[in-house]
Parts: sequence; C-alpha cells; structure tokens
Amino acid sequence: MPYKKGNELKGYAIKSPDEIRQLLEDNILILQSLNASKYVRAIKTRVAQWEKDLNTINDVIDCWIIVQRKWQYLESIFASDDIRMQLPDEAKKFNKTDQNYKKIMEGAFKNPNVIQCCVKAEGGNRLGELKNISTELDKCQKSLTNYLESKKMSFPRFYFISDDDLLLILGSSDPRAISPHLLKLFDNCKDLIFGKGDKQVLGMVSDEGEKYDFETPTKPEGPVEDWMNKIDVEMKKTLHTIVKKAVYFYAKEERMEWIKKQIGMVALVGTQIWWTF
Repeated sequence: MPYKKGNELKGYAIKSPDEIRQLLEDNILILQSLNASKYVRAIKTRVAQWEKDLNTINDVIDCWIIVQRKWQYLESIFASDDIRMQLPDEAKKFNKTDQNYKKIMEGAFKNPNVIQCCVKAEGGNRLGELKNISTELDKCQKSLTNYLESKKMSFPRFYFISDDDLLLILGSSDPRAISPHLLKLFDNCKDLIFGKGDKQVLGMVSDEGEKYDFETPTKPEGPVEDWMNKIDVEMKKTLHTIVKKAVYFYAKEERMEWIKKQIGMVALVGTQIWWTF
C-alpha cells in the first residue's frame, strides 16, 4: 500500500501479512502430508522444491516486516533537514539504503504476487537483499544512538526524556521546540520566557504560573545542549540571588507583604532560614 506522511508519499509499505502466513501454514502442512505418503516418489522433487520455496517466503516476510519497521522509524528522522545537517555522513548512508529499499517496494507494489516477490525476485536472493538492508539500517541506528548519547553527555538532563522527544528537539531550529519537554527536564518548570523575537530567554514559568526573571538574559544560540547548559547555570545563579534578597528583606518588611512579593519556594526557604535563626 502507499506509505504517506500527511499528504506526502514516502514510498510503499506491506500491509499485515496475517492472511499470507495462514495460507503458508496450511500449504506447508499439505506438503508435509504429501512427503509422508508412499506415492510421493514421482513428484518428490517438486514437493521438496515447493516446501523450500514456502519456507523461504516465510523467512522473507519475517525479515521484510523487521526491515520495514526500521526503515519507517529512520525515514521519519532523516526526513528532517536539521538532522541531515548534523549527521551528513549518516544521512548519505541512509539515502543509499533508502533508495535500495524503495526500489524493492516499488517492484512489490507493481507485482504483488508473493512468490514473485519473495522467491523469484530480480537478482534471485530477496532474503539476502533484505538482510543487507537491515544491516545498513542497524548501522544508521547505531550512529544515531551514538549521536544522541553525545548530546545527553553534554547536557545530562536529556537523559530524563525519550530518544524520540530528544530527536524532535534536535530536529528543530526553533528554540521553542524545547518547551513541551521542560517539565521532564526541570522540576516544575513549564516554560521559558522568551523575548526579542525568541532571541533571548528572560526567565522561567512554573506549572502553577509563577514567574521569575533571570539576572542575566541568555541567548538560545548554537547547539541546543550548549544554550540549555547556560540556562541551567543562570537558573541556579538567579534563584540563589532571589533567595539571598528575600532573606535580607524578610526583617525589613511586613510579613504578608513580603510573602506576596516572593515565589512560593523562596517564601518557604526564607521563612525557614529566619525560623532557624
């Protein structure tokens, strides 16, 4: 069937092969019964060939489904221009494998006969072709995993999100792409406050809507892991300053007025410090 993402045709995909598998099982059982018959001698060679072909079809379909799953996952990733720019060598390798796989799928779409596709395919070794494609896709997957691991090592908070979420972040040049995942990266940070046309990060917003501004606005420029590290540092620095100011002014203002000026956790920390004194 045609395989689409939105309205864009990406290639072709195999539908569920359950019906074909059932027919294979039924026919293999018939052939096994024939082999057990004393009258099979005259057609034994043909029966053996049929049995071999049907088992080959079974193996090819199993391999094909696995390859299709790998291809669909990687195709959606390498469709991103940003990922291609960051992984140019892997993108070239995937393109070559992608072309080989699409050629096989186009042939299967034009001639969907199972025996023609699996046993009598052009080149004569469909199983070998699919295994080679599977190996190449595994190499692309390994390179992608290593790439993601390097990003996580650079900004360890990325370990808190899934690889798919991380790829969505890395595959976008928009700094706001990080926003839907912030609650996983920072405790109770729902969003960043952007300014100057998303060219600066001015502060943070909690899940309850509390806000605070950074002492020094941070620019979301360069690799996302680099500027997120700067956000992490500025967050700690700013909160440290806010707490110090809150503790200092605690004794100089009326308590309820002081509480209203502070974000919740700062009010708790300031109160506990003074209570300890």
